[in-house]
Amino acid sequence: MADPMTDYEREREENIRKNNELLLQLDIQGIHDQLGVPASSSSKAKAPVKRSHTKPPKVKSEAVELPLRRSSRMQRSIADPNETPAQKRKREKEDEELRERAEQERQAELERVRAAHKPRHQDLDLKTLVDDLDNDEIPKLRGLLSSLCSKKHPRAVGSGTSSRDEEITANDKLEDLKTRVRRAEVKSRAKISADRVYSMAYHPETSKDVVFIGDKHGKLGVWEPFAIPEETVDEDGETVTTEGGRHWTLQPHWPSTSKSSVSAMKVDPIDAHSIITSAYDCTIRQTSFTSGLSRELFALDDVLITSFDLPPNGHEVWISDAQGCLSHVDLRQDKKHARRWDINGTGQKIGCVSVNPVTPHFLVTASNDRTLKLWDARKLLSLPISLSSAPPTVKGRGSKKQESDEDLPSMNETEYEEVSKYLISKRGPGLLRAEHPHNLSVSSAYWDPSGRRIVSTSYDDTLRVWNIKPSSLVLDTPLKKFDPIIRRNHNCQTGRWLSILKAQWMPSPDVYPHFVVGNMNQSLDIIGCQGELIANLGDKNLISAVQAVATCHPSRVGRYATGNASGRCVLWGPEDH
Repeated sequence: MADPMTDYEREREENIRKNNELLLQLDIQGIHDQLGVPASSSSKAKAPVKRSHTKPPKVKSEAVELPLRRSSRMQRSIADPNETPAQKRKREKEDEELRERAEQERQAELERVRAAHKPRHQDLDLKTLVDDLDNDEIPKLRGLLSSLCSKKHPRAVGSGTSSRDEEITANDKLEDLKTRVRRAEVKSRAKISADRVYSMAYHPETSKDVVFIGDKHGKLGVWEPFAIPEETVDEDGETVTTEGGRHWTLQPHWPSTSKSSVSAMKVDPIDAHSIITSAYDCTIRQTSFTSGLSRELFALDDVLITSFDLPPNGHEVWISDAQGCLSHVDLRQDKKHARRWDINGTGQKIGCVSVNPVTPHFLVTASNDRTLKLWDARKLLSLPISLSSAPPTVKGRGSKKQESDEDLPSMNETEYEEVSKYLISKRGPGLLRAEHPHNLSVSSAYWDPSGRRIVSTSYDDTLRVWNIKPSSLVLDTPLKKFDPIIRRNHNCQTGRWLSILKAQWMPSPDVYPHFVVGNMNQSLDIIGCQGELIANLGDKNLISAVQAVATCHPSRVGRYATGNASGRCVLWGPEDH
């Protein structure tokens, strides 16, 4: 029987076969399928891929379908060739009304889409905060938060006296601290978030451990590391045991993108019955444990809030932002009394502000202009308000009030020119009590619980500690000397993929003063107020990432929590826990 294929067809088939073999040799997967050509018979069968039991976290889709705009020609009705002039005018009028109505609907849909990507300023209940949480998990979360309100935990504050300071810095206190801290080890681990950890806070409750985590996308994680793990059945019928206790995720800041990274958080210093968070969505919110309600305390318009702090009475908030300004709001007053001062004049970010817990009118700021500065808040509050052509709002500096901002009160602002004039006046020297230059940007600066010491972290790879006698702050004049007593080398080159290292004091005033800071060698450093390394905690078998964010329990020595860039957190505790 004659071969039905022509020479050309045979040559073509041979070329296809050779091309397929070449593609397989080059390991270019799937090309033959895309070309619609069957694979060569000489190709090897692929080995079955093993299915991982670790399921990726659910990510809420943020894609929003925008309304399409149709041309006027497409919206016109079909004209009747026999219509009268009156009928034509009526038809054209109806077409115009239809076009106007369609455009109004399109604009309304566009506004809805824009609103979905704007910060939320309204009160948010617990159900809204945990939109993705299963219904049976909400009562469990509410029960945990309610248990934190069984009694009050006001922030502990030191006396600031020299006699008390000598007592807590005695050698026996140091030796006791070393003994307790060096027993700490990894006790629990869990992946709390799918994104980078930006900030953490340890609740002062002593009957259980509860840690709060702020991530890159505006989420607030609630982690109970020693809770009994729960077994659940996934969609494939497999039994899954939760890792490292239990945790839940809330969304107080919006949108759920990197525009809402949680820059700082504090447990309410009055009773510890709420958590206060700031984020890059330009808002500060307070989430109550009793009601589950999240309400806005402060907001700026398109200005990133970098940090905040509260005095022990919890009635005021001091805020730093990315434009080099400080803001103040008294929570007992209407928001229209909020104040804002440009204290840099360069527009460079103030990355941290800290309130002295013993004498709350003294503030310390850390800035990208490479300086650490000590301010007298009483002088700031006495400065006159600048007059501007467009009165600022609480949402922004010098921005015109929009219709959507009608509920946002005006904000009183003092420009840098007024601040600089005051500094050179007769009354001005007491405003800026001291400043100290660093070689590079200052990442953070915090007062210790005694109100005597300051620790700063800088990109010049140096940790600095100041010890300030309270008597030197009595006079209304700048300090004669403001040099750190300790300089300690510490690698702070985190780069763009890690959260900035920030040394944090142990909040208890009854133990030897010390602070914690992440180490680029994937460990945690505990350092004393004299610069001595008390302990370096690490575990190469369990930890393989830099623990950039660190915090410690306010009263229980040797209990620390750390977080890394992948959203995984570690709790450190004594070996006998």
